[in-house]
Amino acid sequence: MKYRAYTLAEIMIVVAIAALIIMLLYKTVNPSYKAVPLAYSRVYTSLDDAIYNSYEKLREENGIFPGADGKPDPYKSAQQLCRLIAADPSQAGDEGYINTVLYNCGENFKTVPEFITSNTFNYENTAFVAANSMRFYISPLQSVKVPNAVAKDRKVTVRYFIVWVDLNGKKRPNSAFINKKGVIDIVPFIVTTRGTVMPAGYPTTDMRYLSAYVQYPLYNTPISSQSRTYYDAQTAAFNGKEYPFYDEFSIRDSLLRQHQGTALEIKSFSPQSPGYDKPCALKKTTDEPLCRVEINDRF
Repeated sequence: MKYRAYTLAEIMIVVAIAALIIMLLYKTVNPSYKAVPLAYSRVYTSLDDAIYNSYEKLREENGIFPGADGKPDPYKSAQQLCRLIAADPSQAGDEGYINTVLYNCGENFKTVPEFITSNTFNYENTAFVAANSMRFYISPLQSVKVPNAVAKDRKVTVRYFIVWVDLNGKKRPNSAFINKKGVIDIVPFIVTTRGTVMPAGYPTTDMRYLSAYVQYPLYNTPISSQSRTYYDAQTAAFNGKEYPFYDEFSIRDSLLRQHQGTALEIKSFSPQSPGYDKPCALKKTTDEPLCRVEINDRF
């Protein structure tokens, strides 16, 4: 019986097919493509709930949200925020809203820089580690002066923290800067002293992390736009104008200008929304915004 030998070309084809299958499988299970973006949606919801509940509880008790008093200490305010949202596992009945396995909101508390220009996230400046292994970092209290679109001669001071979250814990790339695959796993959120949590940085331009839509004025029935990036939804709702008195979700350009050259800067992105969606257009420049931005909840 004669056995036919495989030719070099046939072997090369088999190897190429096997390599393709492995590459597709890696792309499917690689957390950079699936787990990280899904984790973003979950952590945004958790952080938003924690801040909302904390803010409402303080309001009922006539308390003051961290950083909202007259002359706040930027670092102590950040520590107060940490204690407010993270539950201390060593204290039974602790009222924090995010369960933790590592809690550094006490004497060991350290902040990360206000302006992140390199990957300065490490074990020492970790605020806390959640029960799902996500690592949280908090910047000192900051402020930005925002020209109010309704009264241009008046500027509104918005105080805020940046809460950074490493979505996959110890797993790489452990970076807040876009890598070759166009993803990051340390993501920023703006937390204002008025209890608003806003997405920030690169995820606002990438629908793998989150998507948003524009809620149009309500007349008879609710109408909303199609899903789009958060950045595009802001443009479609507010046309680049900022209304800090009425809607903190309109604040974008002032924050971006303040954080040029940092991990919050958005690079190489061209908005798909050229301006207002038609139902959002104002008749006068002194009108209040008609539309608002809503973030899609995947879960």
